[in-house]
Amino acid sequence: MLESLCKWLDTYGTLDTLRHGFKCFGKTLRIAFFRPAHGLNPELEARYRANRLGLTRQLHFSPRSEQSLDVVLSVNGIPVVTLELKNPLSGQTAANAIHQYRHDRDPREQIFAFSKRALVHFAVDTEEAHMTTRLAGSSTTFLPFNRGLDGGAGNPPDREGRNYKTAYLWEEVLQRDSLLDLLARFLHLDVQEKTTDDGKKIRKESLIFPRYHQLQAVRQ
Repeated sequence: MLESLCKWLDTYGTLDTLRHGFKCFGKTLRIAFFRPAHGLNPELEARYRANRLGLTRQLHFSPRSEQSLDVVLSVNGIPVVTLELKNPLSGQTAANAIHQYRHDRDPREQIFAFSKRALVHFAVDTEEAHMTTRLAGSSTTFLPFNRGLDGGAGNPPDREGRNYKTAYLWEEVLQRDSLLDLLARFLHLDVQEKTTDDGKKIRKESLIFPRYHQLQAVRQ
């Protein structure tokens, strides 16, 4: 069954597999259950609560090296989010995490395979958060995932008075119900196919993960 699941992920990707399941010996097996539209069906509620979300520290992702990721979040065993965490007090910031993703993380490693395994990658320190959905070596594009400060970039002080400003990422965005909601309704794999002048077909895929303010606007 595990072999069938891996092949399905390689063909259809993580998002489709989580949403629709995969086929094994002619049977469709569901990998995850998302929150039902209402609470009138106890069975659906029970299946939703049965989802197991995991947090793995220092995940060694390659059989060829001792490299590890600071944090990997998974849904029922399937990796969906990777994070590199930095602390300015130790002399490193989110910029170092971005550099790490661009130069020390081989996008050919299975866990980084675009749309086939982890779906989004965060570079985070105590002040700021940045994200990307596709690792492409030095060409990797990171977007800010911050709340904004006085109409500009960055983050305001933590609402609870703690000494780190990125608590919202854990408590609002990557919290269990929020992450499952993101996977169920917000992430979108955009596929565009074009034909060149010489008749060659070009397929371009991009995975859309909402920015912080887009997510908040829809939810509000």
